[in-house]
Amino acid sequence: MPIEKLLLEKSADALLEKADNCFDLATTQHDMAEQQHEIATRQQENAKLQQDIAARQHTDADKLSAKADKLDAIGNGLVADAIEIKGETPVVERRRPGGARR
Repeated sequence: MPIEKLLLEKSADALLEKADNCFDLATTQHDMAEQQHEIATRQQENAKLQQDIAARQHTDADKLSAKADKLDAIGNGLVADAIEIKGETPVVERRRPGGARR
């Protein structure tokens, strides 16, 4: 076999080996990309769940605030009743935590 043909075959074999390496790397990268897609999907699902939880927490906080407003109104009514009962006797107004008055 002429030397030129041997060199060409050797070059072709080297190219085929490099092509195999490229295919192996491509397969690995495709697998990694698929894993990243799966992770991203799970993160989106978790984010949706967290948004749902946060929305429920806002709703619960609004309900709690409404109940607190009702208690404030009841407290104000009780103070008014006490003032009416006591007449001119001074009634000490209760302070809220933090020093705020209502």
